[in-house]
Amino acid sequence: MSEMQNKEEAYIEAMTHIASLSQNDSVIAVLDKISKIPEDLTHKDAILVELDKNRIFPESFMKIITFIIFILSERSEINKLYEESMERYETINKLTAKGRPTEDEAKIKKTLTDFILKIESFYEAHDKAGDSAIKELNRHMTELNIKHNIDREILHYKISPRSFQQIQPHLISLLDVYFNYKKNKGILKRLIKISNYIIEDAVKKA
Repeated sequence: MSEMQNKEEAYIEAMTHIASLSQNDSVIAVLDKISKIPEDLTHKDAILVELDKNRIFPESFMKIITFIIFILSERSEINKLYEESMERYETINKLTAKGRPTEDEAKIKKTLTDFILKIESFYEAHDKAGDSAIKELNRHMTELNIKHNIDREILHYKISPRSFQQIQPHLISLLDVYFNYKKNKGILKRLIKISNYIIEDAVKKA
């Protein structure tokens, strides 16, 4: 099986999971399947910037899922920085637990806390929009009686304008989340670097 066929099979498997969702089912397993699709992310940023500029959103099942993959991959990138920020906060908190923190220590603790909470608010918005987008895809597939035996032609099927109107607001929300992730990655990197200097100084003084 070629690389393209493998990728299409992964998309079909994800769509099968979407089609089998019931109204109250969690989409976590579906998103996990989607995140594992071997999609090329090389031009992800350029594609999303262009999409934001033109506001022409994907309208086929496969392209909408690709769009979701792009946002998930950006979340994965910022999540590594989020976890590093949490670790730095906990380290500084332990180092300052027995005495009054210096001005720099107190400032970095507050700033880390603010940005950790900010990233968590982005996660919440991402989860809400992602859940809604998947549920709308499921609803459209149900209307088309697509449940099993999904083939490659269905991947490229252009959804109806009425159904797209229901999905588009969630895609816009996901795109907004992407740019929030993108904007805050650099800030988190700088905060981690500053935290490392402060931790190094605190360790020397201990």
